[in-house]
Amino acid sequence: MSDFTPHGTDEWVEMIGEHELPALCSTIREIEKLSKDDTSSLAKLGQTVLHDHALTSSILKVANSAGYMGRNPVTTVSRASVVLGLTRIKNICITAKLLNSLLKNRKLTPGVYERLLKLMAQSFHAGMIAKLMMQGYDEDVQEETFIAALLNRFGESAFWSRGGRITVELDKALRQKQVARPEEAAHIVRQTLGTTFEEMSLGLASSWNMGTVLISSLEEPELRTPELRSVSLAVHLSDTLANPKYNRAELEKLLTEAADLMHQDKWEVLAEIERCSEETVELLNSYGAGVLTRYIGHDPIAPTAIESKPDDEEPSDQALQLRILRELAFLPNENADFNLIVQTAMEGIHRGIRMRRTIVFLKSRERRSLMPRFISAPNGNQIKRKFVVGLDGSPNIFSHVLNTRQPVWVDNVNAPKWRSYLDSSLRGLVGGDEFFVAPIIWGKACVGLFYADRNDPSDKRGQRPMSQDDFMAFTLFAQQTNLCLSLIRKNS
Repeated sequence: MSDFTPHGTDEWVEMIGEHELPALCSTIREIEKLSKDDTSSLAKLGQTVLHDHALTSSILKVANSAGYMGRNPVTTVSRASVVLGLTRIKNICITAKLLNSLLKNRKLTPGVYERLLKLMAQSFHAGMIAKLMMQGYDEDVQEETFIAALLNRFGESAFWSRGGRITVELDKALRQKQVARPEEAAHIVRQTLGTTFEEMSLGLASSWNMGTVLISSLEEPELRTPELRSVSLAVHLSDTLANPKYNRAELEKLLTEAADLMHQDKWEVLAEIERCSEETVELLNSYGAGVLTRYIGHDPIAPTAIESKPDDEEPSDQALQLRILRELAFLPNENADFNLIVQTAMEGIHRGIRMRRTIVFLKSRERRSLMPRFISAPNGNQIKRKFVVGLDGSPNIFSHVLNTRQPVWVDNVNAPKWRSYLDSSLRGLVGGDEFFVAPIIWGKACVGLFYADRNDPSDKRGQRPMSQDDFMAFTLFAQQTNLCLSLIRKNS
């Protein structure tokens, strides 16, 4: 870590975004670009999420938790997106990445780490309370208020999570002066950092495009729209309940305001908030953040075995392939469209066969080239720009599969038998030694291809070789896709 200590809002925002939490910044920006009305959103979500194994795992665990899915488990992110909606999935992604990013620094001093855990627990609890208070509103409104309350104190969380000398000094200053009022704490923070945590949160929210409700709640907290009121009340309620010596009069005042917003009796609201605290604990465990549950509610929950409980054992590759194939097979009965079927199959190939890069190519409008349409790979944007395959001129391996409609395993790009199908430019696009290709058939036409490889230039140890079992599984996914596509075409 550099000895440079930022001073002022802009320097802190730049430091956190570019040096401390660049992966979180990139993920939030990418996910926030998704439009719930855009037919390409599912593809963009896959491109953003599927190559991140930990994030994919978190999405599926949370989506299958009692608070979200209940009795209808899902196996793929594609399916979860359809059932839960892209707004919910987007917020699950942001929450999972946030928890993972902020908790990963284990070099914090005990005092700073304790402060960070309390703050993150309160923030998550605030998100759940804000969503509760908006339960009479549209689901998208509930999700927007959840994420706004969750990220309301993001600047402060990001600061404590970085560690280092400056966090130790500020923690010590706040403890020594026994700060009792928020104004006193803000004064000490400004003296030390050249800004306040509220200004850092607003700067990050604006720079990272975190949503209008969050930005408005930080920029104009005095506005009295229901969404902003719920965010403000939730933040104050979670803060009050987290204090074992909370002021009873202050709690009753907050409950009265919440009751007015929710059009309920004050004590009914308290009962709902207590239930919300229990749901918060359950959901944090689903996210793998059980370490935070001890700080939820005014009666701290003692650490339990659940914190050290290992994650549920993941299914074998073969078991996961069967689950996704089964999910794929049922899609025609649920009025699934072309995009969802192809995206689900691609996810099965990517996760079930453990491919590094999985791409769905579709013919361009002029039928003169193959364009990457769906991508699951770490460098998806670069692939979209560069991995375009021309169909004019000499035949190549891609046009060969389009014409023969048979899957192909290119086992060595330099072998003589493939030389006429792979010129130097194509070998450069592939970038590795081997890959799979299979046709996508719509009606009587071959409209595109599945492509998969394990090429990873950053892995100096080399990739796991592809096997006959891998190719058979890849072929099965392609065949099941084409069967599903024929069924939905027949039913349309």
